[in-house]
Amino acid sequence: MGKLKVIAIFGIGFLAGAILVGGLVVWRYSVMFRNLYYSQILEVTNTAYMIRAGREEELVKNAEASIRQSVAAAYSLWGDNEARLGSFWYAQRYYHQFGLDVPADLQPILNNLPSRPLTSCEKRKLQEGETKANKAEPENPPVH
Repeated sequence: MGKLKVIAIFGIGFLAGAILVGGLVVWRYSVMFRNLYYSQILEVTNTAYMIRAGREEELVKNAEASIRQSVAAAYSLWGDNEARLGSFWYAQRYYHQFGLDVPADLQPILNNLPSRPLTSCEKRKLQEGETKANKAEPENPPVH
């Protein structure tokens, strides 16, 4: 009977520990997501405020600095996946679309991306004959 008590106590302790650790993980993620939403509210409200206040140039400079910092940080921290490539392609497209020089520290990242697949919108336009060129990649990507 002694072994059964030890096993029962061990099992109860293990279960209590698992519940405690699980609760801490759930609590931590709820705090993280709550703060993420608050941060997003502040960011969007600040963007709207700056547009309404006629501070578009300052807003664009802040956004471009954020693009640069975010791409560099994401490149150094995480491996390749579709979400990462999609965000890098979007940043690459931003610089190309507006004829902007790609910052020197981002050139090796953005200029060496694999080919971007066509979006569903681009495929539809191709099928309808609205476009002739492959919009997936810049014809002459800026190398500055």
